[in-house]
Amino acid sequence: MRKKSLIFILLLGCLIKAFPQQDPIYSQFMTNPFLINPALAGTYPYYQIMLNSRVQWVNIPDAPMTNIISMYGPTVKQPMGLGGFIMYDVYGATSVTQLKLSYAYNYAISEDLKLSMGLGLGLKQFKISGDMTIAEPDNTYYPGYAYSKLYPDASWGLYAYSAVYHAGFAITNLFGNKVEYGYVDSLKNLSHLKQNFYLHGGYKYNVTRELAIEPTIVFKKSAATPIQMDLDVRAWYGKRQWDRTKLWGGVTYRTGDAICILLGIIYQRKIEFGYSYDIGINKLRGFDAGSHEIMIGFKFNDIKEY
Repeated sequence: MRKKSLIFILLLGCLIKAFPQQDPIYSQFMTNPFLINPALAGTYPYYQIMLNSRVQWVNIPDAPMTNIISMYGPTVKQPMGLGGFIMYDVYGATSVTQLKLSYAYNYAISEDLKLSMGLGLGLKQFKISGDMTIAEPDNTYYPGYAYSKLYPDASWGLYAYSAVYHAGFAITNLFGNKVEYGYVDSLKNLSHLKQNFYLHGGYKYNVTRELAIEPTIVFKKSAATPIQMDLDVRAWYGKRQWDRTKLWGGVTYRTGDAICILLGIIYQRKIEFGYSYDIGINKLRGFDAGSHEIMIGFKFNDIKEY
C-alpha cells in the first residue's frame, strides 16, 4: 500500500512540474488576453462575455481540462475598466478553482495611443480528490475525503494599445503561495506557486480593404524554467466596417510543445467563435491525439466612445 501511495504522490508532483508556468495553456490567447493581463479591462468600448474550454492531450488518462467564463468592459463616465473570471482546471486527482476580479485605469498618451494598468485580486482553491487516493494501514489517507486548501491570488498588468498595434506585460501568482494540504502529512508542501511573467504584443496590417494579417507573439517565463514563446499569425477576411461578419484563421508555434491550427468567425461584431487544434511536438507525441480548444464570445453594444 505504501508503495502505491508513493507512486500517487510522485505522479502528482510530475503533474505540478509538467506546467512550468503553473497557469493553464491557452492556444487562443490572442482572442482573450484578459485571462492573463487584467489591464485589458476597459480597453474596448463595450462589455463582452467569453467562454473558453480546453481539452489537453486527448487519449491520455487524467490529462488537463480547463473551463473558464470571463466578463469585462469599461465604466461609462470614467477611464476605467472592470472585469472578472471563474476558472476550473482539473488534471488527474487534482483540481484548481479560481475566482478573480479585476480593475484597470486607462490613460490616453496621445490621440491614437493609450495605456492601461490593471490589478486582479481573487482566490484559488487547490483540491485533491479522496476517491483517487490509496488508504494506508495507519489511515494516512481517507478514501472519499477531498483534501483542499484556499489561497489569496493576485495579478498585475500593463497594456499599451492603438488601432493597429498593442503590447503588454503581466505577472500572475503575485503572492507566490506555498501549496499545502494540512490534513495529510504526506502531501504537505507539494509546491510553491511561482510568479509567471508574460510579455506580449501584436500588429494588424491591412493588406486590402477585405484582407488583414495579424502576427502576435507571447513570451512566458517563471522561476527556474526556460522562456517559452508562442508565435501566432492570423489572417482576417471581411469588410472593415465594425458590424460586418469576419472570418479568421492562422497557425501558432509554441516552442517545445505544439503547432496549433486556428479557425474562427465574428458574426456582425456580436458573436465570436474560435477553434484550435494543437499538434504536439514534445515527448508526448505519439501517445496523445492532440489538444482541442474552443472559444465563444458575446459582445454587447458600445456604452462609450473611444
